[in-house]
Amino acid sequence: MLAQASVSAEAKLTTTWERLIPKQMANDDASRQILDIHVRRYEEAARSIGGKRVLDIACGSGYGSQMLGRAGAQQVVAVDLSAAAIAYAQSHYAAAGVQFICANAEEFEWPERFDMAVSFETVEHLHEPARFLDRVHRLLVPGGTFQMSVPLGETRDIDPFHFHKFDADQVFALLKGAGFTVETSRLDYWGLRRRDVLRWLKLYPTAAPTFREAFLTGRGWRMIRDFIFRGGFPMPMFFVAARRDEDKKVS
Repeated sequence: MLAQASVSAEAKLTTTWERLIPKQMANDDASRQILDIHVRRYEEAARSIGGKRVLDIACGSGYGSQMLGRAGAQQVVAVDLSAAAIAYAQSHYAAAGVQFICANAEEFEWPERFDMAVSFETVEHLHEPARFLDRVHRLLVPGGTFQMSVPLGETRDIDPFHFHKFDADQVFALLKGAGFTVETSRLDYWGLRRRDVLRWLKLYPTAAPTFREAFLTGRGWRMIRDFIFRGGFPMPMFFVAARRDEDKKVS
């Protein structure tokens, strides 16, 4: 039964490219590059994690949560909205001190505060990013650290699961409004060229737009425009490390 559950969860996860699964990544330049970007973020977080209580919110398939647990965290609470993602994480990335929980990131509660939180490629998927960041703030101890990332620019054309278009100043303003002080930031350049898009649509067929979506919506025409005239879809990833201020939020 466990093996059947694992296969079922894995099958559900492969229907969308929204959750990165290292064991299932294609062997092409775009896939290797995006995997390297994601893994490097967790490696950076792991360098200062010894003995800390860590929240990995929107943990996806769980590979990064396992990395944090093995790096010496006292506790890792890994949260994702998808039951299939959590089932996959429990089957493939279980580790001592790592607890996987299926919950809504915008509503998640925990009896204790965390020393560190990480959340990569999350806020663009949320209807209320400010509400999510307020919650992360409340879940951290004063002075706790938060690492996040978000694609910049217009990505809603290629990804219907994205609800927002961000620039760096908007990200900084959201963090400041939630009571965080930005300490470091950087831009990791990534994107899908035409050949990458065609290859990925074969790998993730349910991500392909329908005829109506492609030709009868503004989003579809913008997607076609970018595919033809821009050579693909640039999607630079903005990484930010911030520190939680005191309980009183910054005005």
